[in-house]
Amino acid sequence: MIPEYERFERRQLAIDRDTGTDSLCIDESLAHELVEDLRAAGVVDVIPEEQLLTHSPSGEVFESNQALAYFHAGWEAASE
Repeated sequence: MIPEYERFERRQLAIDRDTGTDSLCIDESLAHELVEDLRAAGVVDVIPEEQLLTHSPSGEVFESNQALAYFHAGWEAASE
């Protein structure tokens, strides 16, 4: 079974391709800021010895700020 956030992201990508609009673009500096805000809010935990980021509400683990930022954007949109 495909998680709801993945289905949402796939639908959004399909819509963006159909309409020709730009999809969500998060560069590394913006991703860093977003992840720092999420850490301060208790949404993201850091595993320093493994250099990983954990998205607390979902339990997903990420190696980069950008991957986590994109995931969280989709997760939030699916939660609305």
